[in-house]
Amino acid sequence: MQKLTERSQNHLEQALQTDDPSEKDFHIRQVMQMCGVDDLPDESDAE
Repeated sequence: MQKLTERSQNHLEQALQTDDPSEKDFHIRQVMQMCGVDDLPDESDAE
């Protein structure tokens, strides 16, 4: 498992600090996009 970058950690901390659900969603999605893209299977793998 890879370690989160400082930028990702900051997004997660901001998500924890806010009460606005849409802002929480924004920060969590940013981290998912930065870290999770490498773990997604290729479209050709789905067939």
